[in-house]
Amino acid sequence: MWMLVTSGRLHLSPIAQDPQKILDLGTGTGIWAMQMADLYPSAEVIGTDISPVQPKWVPPNLQFEVDDLEEEWLYKPNSFDFIHVRFMFLAIKDYPAMLEQAYKYVHE
Repeated sequence: MWMLVTSGRLHLSPIAQDPQKILDLGTGTGIWAMQMADLYPSAEVIGTDISPVQPKWVPPNLQFEVDDLEEEWLYKPNSFDFIHVRFMFLAIKDYPAMLEQAYKYVHE
């Protein structure tokens, strides 16, 4: 549905031509993360979700991690070029806290 709404684009945010690190929060089946890994082969793509339902056969620059995005993140601050979260409205208890973490871990 989202691809139809955005005319086939995976994201609307401007990012560099060769991002190095992309984080997908609440990745679910991992489809978006797989497509981003294919679109940006220069990037290490990490998809996180509380449930390990993602496929094993994925692009070599993609890894999935079981993690709760509402807990403290263990990444280095300023380590991501792009952080993606979509359709998580009812799944996140404290949206401002999640956004605060996202700002801490994305490049400015």
